[in-house]
Amino acid sequence: LFQSCNKGKMNINNISEGKILKYLALFFAFLMLLTAAVVLTIKSPGSIKEQLYDRAVEPLLVIPPNQPDVLRIVYTGVSTPLTPHIAQQSVVISINNKNYVFDSGSRSTANFISQGTLEAAFIEAVFITHTHSDHIGSLGELVLASWGRGRTSSMPVYGASELTQNVVDGFNLAYKPDRNHRVNHHGEGFFDAENGLLVAKIFDVPTSETSVFKDNNIEVFAFTVPHGPIHGAVGYRIVSGNRSVIISGDTDLMDDYSFANGVDVLIHEAILEQESAEISRAAYRVGNDRMGVVFHDIQNYHANLVDYDDQPGLLSRLEGIDIGMLALIHIIPDKDELITKRVLRRFKSESSHEVTVVEDNMVMELPLNSDKIFIK
Repeated sequence: LFQSCNKGKMNINNISEGKILKYLALFFAFLMLLTAAVVLTIKSPGSIKEQLYDRAVEPLLVIPPNQPDVLRIVYTGVSTPLTPHIAQQSVVISINNKNYVFDSGSRSTANFISQGTLEAAFIEAVFITHTHSDHIGSLGELVLASWGRGRTSSMPVYGASELTQNVVDGFNLAYKPDRNHRVNHHGEGFFDAENGLLVAKIFDVPTSETSVFKDNNIEVFAFTVPHGPIHGAVGYRIVSGNRSVIISGDTDLMDDYSFANGVDVLIHEAILEQESAEISRAAYRVGNDRMGVVFHDIQNYHANLVDYDDQPGLLSRLEGIDIGMLALIHIIPDKDELITKRVLRRFKSESSHEVTVVEDNMVMELPLNSDKIFIK
């Protein structure tokens, strides 16, 4: 048995000297090729090392052309001041490599840049729903990023309140030293200081839906929303060909949503009033009276999501309204809390519409001349 088991084993004594030399020659040839490849990688101008660098930086420095005639909704900020771990309000409408930014909350610019399909140099305009901090906090970073990547004009900022002018002036003043440093460092031919400025484009508070912007890609309509005591709070309707998107901005629940009939995507804020009231009471119980006041007061100028007792909610107000998709944003309390998730599941199950709770960097694609909505 032992002998039969060893029949298949190679006996080195049976290998000729010629074969051993042949194996050694092949081994050393392979070793020489491997050494040459390593040397070329380190020293060659067109080396693998350079290719590795190119692959590493390309996603950050080179934005591939977008698919033509597809209206894209990119959510670069979905949060509130009460959820500081998530980027705050900003929705980018993008089509044919042109970008239109609706609000610019804190940390949203970082998402814009890292998202990988949006070129900051090609921001055509910014539209502000209102001047709460979570909708304007990243304006300075946004214009700096756009300027740094090569924008060729000042950045227009549209808003319905004279407060928009104050916000624009404030950011321009705050970033003036930065602009001067960069111009002095790189030279006026490379960094034109004018292109690093925000410029306010103020329109009258609309009494009805009013066109405030139009170019070859989109038309933007503004409408007043109830978000008192904020003056000049508006929502926007964006139309491109046969596709349309409505952004509510921050708003109390509206009495009539018939204006949303036929829209492809309604992006709407939401508050869970009952849960916010419970948090307010809990804050008082644990001794944080200040947050008790905050969670009590926020209930009177945001849109209650689910009907309860005699309080209407977005759920019933949207019944019978023809909407392609309802996208919930700016959710209070934190959308990632277990209690909030449970209520959102209930809302989705009871709603007659397709409902999406949006996340940072979520993308919705609406091809023109179609009724399809793709989510990535």
